[in-house]
Amino acid sequence: MPQNGEINTKFCVYMSSCCGQEMIIREGATFPYCPNHPRMTTNWNPVEADIEDAKVLKKDSKSDPAA
Repeated sequence: MPQNGEINTKFCVYMSSCCGQEMIIREGATFPYCPNHPRMTTNWNPVEADIEDAKVLKKDSKSDPAA
């Protein structure tokens, strides 16, 4: 079971063991602390989810500001 501070090796939905908080964590990202329990060590469990078609959107920093 990965813990906060470790590097993720698989793009997946994970659930914290402390309270069930779900989060998508990309491959190569560092596992975070649980946002609900930031001072506790957090174990992350992979969740069965179909995220094959999920798209990650990145905001274009050069786009025009809103009118």
